[in-house]
Amino acid sequence: MAKRVERVSLTLPHDLVADLDAVVDEREYSSRSKAVRDALRAFLTEHDWEQNAAETQRGSIALVYDHEATGINDRLLEIQHDVAGVIVATQHVHFDAHRCLETVIVEGPGEEIRDLVSTLSSLDGMKHVQFTPV
Repeated sequence: MAKRVERVSLTLPHDLVADLDAVVDEREYSSRSKAVRDALRAFLTEHDWEQNAAETQRGSIALVYDHEATGINDRLLEIQHDVAGVIVATQHVHFDAHRCLETVIVEGPGEEIRDLVSTLSSLDGMKHVQFTPV
């Protein structure tokens, strides 16, 4: 049985529609509706994360950092050991001679994950930190 769908009308500025159409073409979406559904799911997942921070959350934290920054590797290991109950797995990749990508899979109280993201973001040498809830 097919899922029930509802038609919704949106009023958007021309430049936003043009950007949407470019993404639809680039990603080969079958329609604008499919692209908007994907965007809304991402928006609602983020909203759910913000509203339910005390509950168990899951996601990944992507880190890009300069591994030559003084003490960053030791500090990362220390932080990861301190919150081992929230970290499910990590993966480390060398981008080039200076930059590393680390992916940290997390599951636990949203507040602890939020604190972890904040702590990681504040490290000297950290270039990028992004949490993606799932």
